[in-house]
Amino acid sequence: MSPMTPSERITALLIKRSRAWLATGSWQQALDDANQVITLDPLSLWGYEMKRAALHMAGDYGRAIDTFEAMLSKMAQSLDPDVQRRGDQYISPFATRATIRRIVRRTIHHSPRVLINTTTGRLHDRAEQASAFEHLPIFNELVSSTTTRIDYVRIKREVRQYFRYVMLSHNWEDDEPLFQQVIHIAVYDLDKSPTHDKLQTFCKIVRDAGFDWAWSDTCCIDKSDHFILQEALVAMFKWYQGSAMMIVFLRGVRLSSSLGALARSLWNTRAWTLQEYIAAKVIHFYTEDWTPYQNLELLNHKESPEVIWEMEQATGVSAEELMALRPGLSSIREKLHLASTRRTTLVEDAAYSLLGIFSAIGIPAIYGEGEASLGRLLANVLTRSGDVSILAWAGESSPFNSCLPARITVYNGPATSHFPAPSEMGRTITGSHTISSHLDVALRLYDRLNELLTPRFAESRMTLPCIAFKLPAFSVYRTSSGRVYRTDTTAFGMVEVRTRHDLSRMRSLYLVQPWLDTLLEHEDTRGGAFVEDGVVLQPSGNSDDEDISDEEVDYEEIDDDSSPPPGSPPLPSPVEIEPVDREMGARRLAARLRQPFGALLLQQAGTGRQAMEYRRVAADCLITVRFQECVSLADILDNVRTLDVL
Repeated sequence: MSPMTPSERITALLIKRSRAWLATGSWQQALDDANQVITLDPLSLWGYEMKRAALHMAGDYGRAIDTFEAMLSKMAQSLDPDVQRRGDQYISPFATRATIRRIVRRTIHHSPRVLINTTTGRLHDRAEQASAFEHLPIFNELVSSTTTRIDYVRIKREVRQYFRYVMLSHNWEDDEPLFQQVIHIAVYDLDKSPTHDKLQTFCKIVRDAGFDWAWSDTCCIDKSDHFILQEALVAMFKWYQGSAMMIVFLRGVRLSSSLGALARSLWNTRAWTLQEYIAAKVIHFYTEDWTPYQNLELLNHKESPEVIWEMEQATGVSAEELMALRPGLSSIREKLHLASTRRTTLVEDAAYSLLGIFSAIGIPAIYGEGEASLGRLLANVLTRSGDVSILAWAGESSPFNSCLPARITVYNGPATSHFPAPSEMGRTITGSHTISSHLDVALRLYDRLNELLTPRFAESRMTLPCIAFKLPAFSVYRTSSGRVYRTDTTAFGMVEVRTRHDLSRMRSLYLVQPWLDTLLEHEDTRGGAFVEDGVVLQPSGNSDDEDISDEEVDYEEIDDDSSPPPGSPPLPSPVEIEPVDREMGARRLAARLRQPFGALLLQQAGTGRQAMEYRRVAADCLITVRFQECVSLADILDNVRTLDVL
């Protein structure tokens, strides 16, 4: 090895001293020494490295990045193989920027399409949101700090921190600022009005709380674009669920209002606000003069004992049940029950306000279709879930399909009144001894019912597997409470129906038992799991992935809906049925068939080819019947059918 020249000794000394200055935080002195090194030796990689580190420490990220790129360029141009190999160890600013942009795209992909920048008051679409991040010092700081290893955990943390957003929940009023108006002007420059003041104050509160982004359904959805409106209707639940906080504005509730004002508020009667409350994790309630409701000081008003009590009073559901609701196909009847007491200005919104909570993708919003909108939603949910409790109602039929209700208010009552009570089931099954002589028929009936497909819709036509018995003609009787129709049947004894339809003039009427899953005890036994779009999701502990230490994650290959890695245990099936011995299942089925149930009344739609089609005759109250002892299991087996219902 040849001895160092005087110039090389000086360069080595300056590099060593520059490194020492950096260790003490003296970036200016470190920068001066690094510049001298580069002057003495323009090819000194250590000189560029020290200069980059000093500029980064000084917060001059742009020049630090330029210096780093100059160093990489010289390494790439070097003819020395060792220098080239060393260059391969570094990550270029170009690659770092690309990684950050991918993470940004993935982060904002799950956020609302348009947000309000709380600093400027202007609307930003996703491209503008991403651009805003690149104009922040933190963007260049992340690029500058990345030389040999991409810190995915930190990048994700910084990106998520910046793109946190806060949602407004309120009841609509006249003269709300709409998208077409706000797209051309900052929120803070809107003319003075109560609704403009509501939006402006909301944005200021969000800004002062340290959040850069806000969302309001008034001005952040371009309702003139059908695709954007459709997207928002379906995604809104998850947008609220993904928000950092939801602010509820209680018009009509004042600082002086007593406890209970929240439960009685107009906000608590509207259909849209139901899913917003269920979805949001953190909520702040404000009175109409923008003071915290009941002067609550908790970080999350949703955890306040006062708020919990009021929401239980308003919904009739316990806080635990409300917290357990998730988007998708779980707790269908519970969701319909909650929605049944809510009001909407437009008829269609009774259905559209539930698109997100049921994850009902593929249902176009058609304002003007009226009550058929609810029918389309329920048909979609029933087909995906097979949950026939949707058919358990009394009232008026939908124009979409006669087996579905015209109005959601019919779900205000419990669905369980249509089904045999579990306690009665247990006593009957335990005491059942007459089945043994008919076990062969019971087994065939059990197998036949298990072979049937679940109910489903094709357009507005429903395929309904059931047990159906034809009825004799009805007679009309007048009582103090109105008209009642009665017929004496072999299968059910005396059947009594209250309806606005004149059954005495109708022929080809059938009484139907459609609750086959209940008869067969097809019950969900997954415990804490719930079904979302056909996938079983298990409750998890800490979902925060900031403890990920894998620095080799390739975000180009990651997909939010990716399959489990090789070697992972198989996912459970969407429906796990508790295994029941076939003979015992047949015995239990026979016992259940003798219990009272809420029946559906159907009529053949016509003659000839149309005679294979049926319509439900809506009753004003529950039709409660039970199979008579004289009806054998063979008779029931002969009347197992699959009907097409219009």
